[in-house]
Amino acid sequence: MDEFVDFGSGYQASSRESAEEMADFIEKWLGNPLLKRILGYTTRRCTCGRRIELALKKYAGEDVELCFRCNLAYQIIRKVLDGIIHKVGDSKESVIEHLRDPMWRKGLSSVLEGISKYGPVKPFTAYAPFLIVWNFTNACNLRCAHCYQNAEKKAPDELSTEEALRAVDILADAGVAYIAMSGGEPLVRKDFFTVAERIKENEMAMSLATNGTLLTEEVVRKLEKLNCLFVQISLDGARPETHNTFRGRQSFERTIQGIKNAVNSSMTVGIATTVTKHNYHEVMDIIDLAEKLGVDIFMHYNFIPTGRGKDIIQLDLTPEEREDLLNRMASMTHSRKISLLSTAPQYSRACRDFNTLSLTHFDTFGQKGENIDFLAEFVGGCGTGRLYCALQPNGDIIPCVFMPIVVGNILKDDFIDVWHNSPVFIDIRDRDAFGGCGTCPELKICGGCRARAYGYYRDLKGPDPGCILNRDYWARLSSIEVSRGDATA
Repeated sequence: MDEFVDFGSGYQASSRESAEEMADFIEKWLGNPLLKRILGYTTRRCTCGRRIELALKKYAGEDVELCFRCNLAYQIIRKVLDGIIHKVGDSKESVIEHLRDPMWRKGLSSVLEGISKYGPVKPFTAYAPFLIVWNFTNACNLRCAHCYQNAEKKAPDELSTEEALRAVDILADAGVAYIAMSGGEPLVRKDFFTVAERIKENEMAMSLATNGTLLTEEVVRKLEKLNCLFVQISLDGARPETHNTFRGRQSFERTIQGIKNAVNSSMTVGIATTVTKHNYHEVMDIIDLAEKLGVDIFMHYNFIPTGRGKDIIQLDLTPEEREDLLNRMASMTHSRKISLLSTAPQYSRACRDFNTLSLTHFDTFGQKGENIDFLAEFVGGCGTGRLYCALQPNGDIIPCVFMPIVVGNILKDDFIDVWHNSPVFIDIRDRDAFGGCGTCPELKICGGCRARAYGYYRDLKGPDPGCILNRDYWARLSSIEVSRGDATA
């Protein structure tokens, strides 16, 4: 499977408007010293729950029971929001509509709590991960050559159904807004829909990353009923022979049928393509096919030398090939019906040259403006360790699915404590210390891919050798080798 990291496209029709409004709110908070001072009070936790989230919920018109302190926090938040809305000139009804969306509300709560804890830093670190990518199982009905998870059979220590449900509750209590179910192939587990139901009950958004071969019409209907926002389907070629060489078992036809079934639903549908020398010259054909099928999003995935990907490291793109691909995609953002996204943080730089602003793998905006420029630096390219992290099938917490460094376990450790205090996460957030990338003028909106730095150099702070601005590092690799051990911190 390919990692799922897109947390905005699940309601893409309003995501640009939402992002701009959130940028307005955040910037006004950051620009007002008084507001920053009162965040310390309004973002405290209470026996009632997350104080800031409860206040936003009440502001949106929902019936919420509040103690005296939480009601005081609500009165403060109400006056602040009314003042910001007046200053921005926005519609209060529009803001309330967004706040009624639990994902938007939880996300804004985590942003404000993060500002309270870390201050007005760019790139930003949320109080709790906005997104969790959950490798729900190691079992898979395919055996892909580039699988980061080395997935095939169920791992002996995978969480039971009861443990998985408890993990969902822990993430909800921490303030996580979005869970992306990945794998292996998550639909292989018989309790997938049981756990997905618990995600819905906790008012968290959910998405699915799948190889598409199990996306029957019945499965798609079940996903819709569970309010699954986004389905991302892996497709590594526009032709059967290209896709099947990587995915095997004559999977192309079944994947295409799965895409068609998903497109005939209310869910946003994306295609994920891990680009290597094997399919590099077929990417435009894949995009054409995606548009023909009615897909909403094409996502270019950076190849990462981890899992089984270590065995095909020689197929990685050169910096020149990657730059060419990113520029070609960026040049089409105004003319294509389909959204063109990339997990390569350098895509932000490429898009800027074509009067487009990319929030890396989150969304692209056709025009630049003050609000969006601010948001780009605030989001800051790769969100690993700042906006999201990942879970393994046994509950181990890792920075991202391409970075197998265990920093804790969801059932054994305090999740929020791990998020804030893990030395690994702290290192990832220290961008000024990055080798190669640390002195780059694009540091705030990019920062390079930490998984690639780790994959090539076993160094979280190392350079991303795939960037055209780091071509010297690529050239100095006398032989493309990667350590085959995993690390634990």
